[in-house]
Amino acid sequence: MTTVKTVKRYSLEEAQTIITRLKRDTFDNLNRLFKEGKAPPFDEIEGETASGMLAWNPQAPWWGKPLAMICFDNPLSRWTGKMFNTPFSEGKTGAGLNLFQNRIKPRRFPFLTRSEKAISDQNPCLTVDYNRFPGTVFSTRDELRRIDDGVFLGQAYSKLPWDKKRWLLTYFALCALGK
Repeated sequence: MTTVKTVKRYSLEEAQTIITRLKRDTFDNLNRLFKEGKAPPFDEIEGETASGMLAWNPQAPWWGKPLAMICFDNPLSRWTGKMFNTPFSEGKTGAGLNLFQNRIKPRRFPFLTRSEKAISDQNPCLTVDYNRFPGTVFSTRDELRRIDDGVFLGQAYSKLPWDKKRWLLTYFALCALGK
């Protein structure tokens, strides 16, 4: 007898409620939640997700927040989530795209995904890597962990060409949307 595992998916309204609740958390509490989280398997995060920016790292460099606001939260283009297209697993790389509220180019900033160790604690996470695509000036990497059924907490790291290390800029949340 086989057991079928159901994957939790949310409506857009439910996802926005979850994200709004997470926006009330402090940076330190999000650090704790991230450390307690687990690397998500592909079937839990597959497809479209809803997103929201959460707490900013108070020790991040000055350029982090303006850069993110220009790229992801401006009146011409609001970031609404990610879409995970192809499976990833141990040793296998997947792919996806970012989703925007924009009629001209609603899907852009492609990324590669794979299971790796997190920068912060060396425990497993899902990495989202933007570094292999043309035109990328910044070394950008997101790291994701599952913190609840269908809910994922992300750390956004970036690095300018002259920086010696990646900086944790902000936390963000993703919620798996119904198919």
